Amino acid sequence: MSIPPAFEADEGETPKDILYEYVNSVLRAVELDQTKILAKHAACKQHEDLPSIKVQEDSREVVNLPMIQIEALVIPRFEDRAPDRLRSLLPPVNFGAVIPGSIYRSSFPLPENFGFLKSLKLKSILTLVPEKYPQPNVDFMAQEGIQHFQVHIPANKETVCIPQCQMTEALGIVLDRRNHPLLIHCNKGKHRTGCVTGCFRKCQGESLESIFLEYHTYADPKARILDEVFIELFDERTVLWLARSNSWRLPNADSMDSPSPLPTLSAPRPRA
Repeated sequence: MSIPPAFEADEGETPKDILYEYVNSVLRAVELDQTKILAKHAACKQHEDLPSIKVQEDSREVVNLPMIQIEALVIPRFEDRAPDRLRSLLPPVNFGAVIPGSIYRSSFPLPENFGFLKSLKLKSILTLVPEKYPQPNVDFMAQEGIQHFQVHIPANKETVCIPQCQMTEALGIVLDRRNHPLLIHCNKGKHRTGCVTGCFRKCQGESLESIFLEYHTYADPKARILDEVFIELFDERTVLWLARSNSWRLPNADSMDSPSPLPTLSAPRPRA
């Protein structure tokens, strides 16, 4: 599924109207029926894989513009300005607690982060990129008795690339409390990690609005609408039994309207 070409504006349409319809076309292309949440969301939030849109008043012609680049502030590295007693407590970039004391997320851990990670008393690390793990990281995990899981979650660039089975495998690791405390990471801790976290939140029964807000907290200003399309498309019923058995479901989550159950081998076949 690829981003479609820009739309031509009808008379009286605003840029937000055009972007709303633009995103709706993306969602319809993947047969997603409930499009209002994502389409309204995309009209209010920046995504690196959606074009900025400008309407020329004379011709009402839509022009695709490059995304606005936000200049990064030049800040001294923490380890260069911190006192000695704090230099061993440097968290990885984009570090955060998904569930405090149980599930964490971050960018790729570096050797200067090992002291901080040791303080978390991790049992497991889940890596979402396929490259061979660096030897210093392997040695650190062996020293601390940390088990390593590696599930390749492809990046959603130009198309939605993540297979349902790959996300199901990753969530099977995340939902199993025997693996906790657990750190989830990719390269930058934004997109792949954001997709896994978002799908975990769906298993909990969180609202899409809340899930997208959390995704943007870590992914901005490089958020991708295709990541959010995948999160909404993901069928959490494939791992819902594991979420329930490990007590991850939020109160009243199962009392809300939910889609019909997945077919099973024992289900009666429809009559011809």
